[in-house]
Amino acid sequence: MAASGIVHAQNTISATYSSTRTNGSTSGVYNPLQDPDDPENQDTVADNTPQGIVYDTEIIPDSVLRSHVFSFPGTERDVKIRHLQNPSLLPTGLQCNDPLSTIEQYSFINLGAIGQVHQPMFYNQSLKQSCLLASPDPLPYYRQQMHLMRFFQSQTPYTSLGYSNSLDKDYQINIVHTQNIKPRWNIALLYDLVSREGLYTSSGLTDHYLDLTTNYYSKDARYQLQAAMTYNRIRHDENGGVLNDTTCWDYSRESGVPVNMYNAQNQWRDIELHIHQSLNTVRQFDLVHEHTVTDTIYDTIPQIRDTSSTDSLSAPFTIKPRAKTNTVYDTTHAPRPSTFNTGVFALDVHYARHRRIFTDNQATSWFYNYASNQQFINSASHQYFDSTAHRQLSTEVYWTNDAHMQHRYSNPVVLTGGIKHQYDELCFADPDTKINELNLIQFARARLHVGPFLLEGNAEETNGPRRLGDYRLDGTLSIDLGASNFSVSALSEAQSPPLIFYHNVGCYSWNNDDYKKTKQQRLAAEYNYRTPDSSTSIFRLPLLAFKVASTVISDNIWFDSQMQPTQSNATAMLLQADLCAHLQLGWFNLRTRQMLQRSGDNNVVRIPLFASKNSIFADFNMFRGAMRTQIGVDARYHTKYYCDAWNPVLGAFYRQDEVEIGDYLVADLWITLQVKRATIYLRASHLNAPIEQLAGLEPAYFCMPHYPYENFTLYWGIVWRFFD
Repeated sequence: MAASGIVHAQNTISATYSSTRTNGSTSGVYNPLQDPDDPENQDTVADNTPQGIVYDTEIIPDSVLRSHVFSFPGTERDVKIRHLQNPSLLPTGLQCNDPLSTIEQYSFINLGAIGQVHQPMFYNQSLKQSCLLASPDPLPYYRQQMHLMRFFQSQTPYTSLGYSNSLDKDYQINIVHTQNIKPRWNIALLYDLVSREGLYTSSGLTDHYLDLTTNYYSKDARYQLQAAMTYNRIRHDENGGVLNDTTCWDYSRESGVPVNMYNAQNQWRDIELHIHQSLNTVRQFDLVHEHTVTDTIYDTIPQIRDTSSTDSLSAPFTIKPRAKTNTVYDTTHAPRPSTFNTGVFALDVHYARHRRIFTDNQATSWFYNYASNQQFINSASHQYFDSTAHRQLSTEVYWTNDAHMQHRYSNPVVLTGGIKHQYDELCFADPDTKINELNLIQFARARLHVGPFLLEGNAEETNGPRRLGDYRLDGTLSIDLGASNFSVSALSEAQSPPLIFYHNVGCYSWNNDDYKKTKQQRLAAEYNYRTPDSSTSIFRLPLLAFKVASTVISDNIWFDSQMQPTQSNATAMLLQADLCAHLQLGWFNLRTRQMLQRSGDNNVVRIPLFASKNSIFADFNMFRGAMRTQIGVDARYHTKYYCDAWNPVLGAFYRQDEVEIGDYLVADLWITLQVKRATIYLRASHLNAPIEQLAGLEPAYFCMPHYPYENFTLYWGIVWRFFD
């Protein structure tokens, strides 16, 4: 099936043509809008409707409906839509069950099942403080990356429904719905549910994730509004891992294995609200008149075949009438684009509340042996309760000269600057105990684009009681080589630890003020290559990315084996190499990610030497192209290392030197079937476990200290998409 792929938006609002349009603008070149029916008239654009984005893509018959639905991320401090992408109709076993297993994501290790706490094995983080209770966040993918703000523009309503289940009574629900209630006003809802009973005692969970987004663009392309709400309600039963790592394999059922905790539970309740507004002071064009006509569109997605052939395309298609508003804009009075202009003014308001609630009705496990305040534990009933809430309110005002429509003028020099006012408050179960701080953050950004060269730089400095002198400087030089891109980047930053390291009230208590800033300097180089979409070769390289980085980390901070915050005075150099590739040879596909890294001091940064994620699969059509089929095997591996262990009472990871995990291959077998807009999948998870048992091998596989990998199980599900 042909697909329009990733499309680059030209500006926050512009023209949508009913016929194919070619853009020939280059960086810094004035290119006025043209009427496709009257190319001699350079000053009038007819038969187009502002939709908030430019649908600058060829209308291919079998993707005509997809071309009317786009999603894009909410980029920080940006007044333009930068990248658009159609909802994917491509089936792949990598995205079918556990998103942490996808090749695009860095390697994670978790407690053995989807939805549970996890930590990255590949160091790729900024020290910049985020709105989180602890560092690192025990749920970084689900609470942040998976539900980063997403916005849509859609000429037709779009809905995606997903459901999956397993032999172990795990199930997931995924819902996406978006539609434009006005030509330039879109609303969207995204909801995910992950629920499981768990094989081991007290290992069940229920995770709810809800996103609501909306975005609006005025008719004259000068006012923009984006708003989003994210709500997470997460409940995890906690067992603290198996009681004995060597005898846990002697039991016939996982539910009979003794565990460390039997009546404990963690809950995370998060809510974030974000509002972005911008006003462009530069006039884009003037409205002359509007009129409505009726045209036709063709729903050809059900036809799965190569549309590049010369066969007749009329018979299999469904024809639908559609009312269309044609608008004529007179741009003769629009000012000539200029690098230096009065620009765009923006206001962003963000509120977040992250709360963790921990309860244990049988607080007798070894985790409490390190409690510095035993009085918080009820000595008669052995009950323990802890609650910590982090509230943050920030307001930022900024300006940028990137004011013109990109298809008219791509500004070679882009400047952005502003100031951010941020308030943080950390509250505990004791209402009389809390700490807060007020910070003022200045930031600036510059971008210079000359021919194939793009130079970008960012600077940020914080002034506040604890974070006085926090800073971040980074820069990137990119060279566009056509189908490939090469870039070098540098980063230097110094950040104060998150508030939770300064003060805590509970069975683990501390009150520390004497911390140094954690410092990081990084130098990296990256090369990316993609086979052009026009290539007809049987061998294709859709993706090849190689990155090397050298990072120096000083004064790092973590929770030690005594469950107390500690800071190292040592400095470690971290060397990393990352290769990500997708190779196609006819129906054969190989997607792989290989990660190599070495830390100069394992006390400062602990990571495995090598990690690998691979997927080998066949991709072909059946039943005369009516069903697309993919069959493949996924394999994941990493070398042994002393990874951080999970403490449910603390709600964070801590350093340990007793158990090494790794040096074990996990393999999954999967199949996906795509029929029209429906994708059906089946996944045999941890397929090698029963094979090892038949071979008489003793099981000894742990995904994290005291948490074994779960045994073989089957997952199945369906994803159905609707474009009307």
